[in-house]
Amino acid sequence: MTQEAADPARLDLPPTRKGKATREKLLAAASVAFGQRGYGAVRIADIVAEAGISHGLFYRHFQDKDAILLALLEQLNDNLRRTSSRALGENDALSLDRLEIRNIQFFTDYRRNRLLLRVAREAAAQQDPSSFRRVWLQMRDRFVERAERWIERLVEAGEVPPIADIPMVAEGLCSLTEQLAYVQVGLAQNDPDDAFIERLGKSCGLIWYRTLSGLAK
Repeated sequence: MTQEAADPARLDLPPTRKGKATREKLLAAASVAFGQRGYGAVRIADIVAEAGISHGLFYRHFQDKDAILLALLEQLNDNLRRTSSRALGENDALSLDRLEIRNIQFFTDYRRNRLLLRVAREAAAQQDPSSFRRVWLQMRDRFVERAERWIERLVEAGEVPPIADIPMVAEGLCSLTEQLAYVQVGLAQNDPDDAFIERLGKSCGLIWYRTLSGLAK
């Protein structure tokens, strides 16, 4: 925190139209700065330089760099909640084609937000418990819980036999997908092209399908 610390009372004031525009400009600039430099290296000076506004305006909206990163992650969490509102395997059937489609969509969404998701993992891995960890785990838990509900419906529909530990099977499959996304998309030097995203999605869909269909044998 610098000498120009934010006044908490001012942060609680209802935003004006101009204030909302400035806040969105700061969020967009922070997304670029965090994506380019990572969580640890970013300074508020980098954010305001990217936005083309003053330090004083920054502190009218955010207390520090942690506050603006948390706002970005909350925004991303809301966006991902809307885009993933339909359940995995909507027809409650075990289909390779459907799994490929859903995994391609997952990797496409991850690519769109890959730099910010990479920073989210970096911030969530801090030694001390943080709000970043809470938001990151919320995003991750939603993904795992969605898969868990789908596997439960597969069992109920007789698509696969009873599974002793559905939560852990869902956790394992989702961890595989998440790690593939982080390494192959998040850590990539450049945005992966559509062909690579399709390759990832089809390969991951096949792993899910072979794992779950193998349980029926």
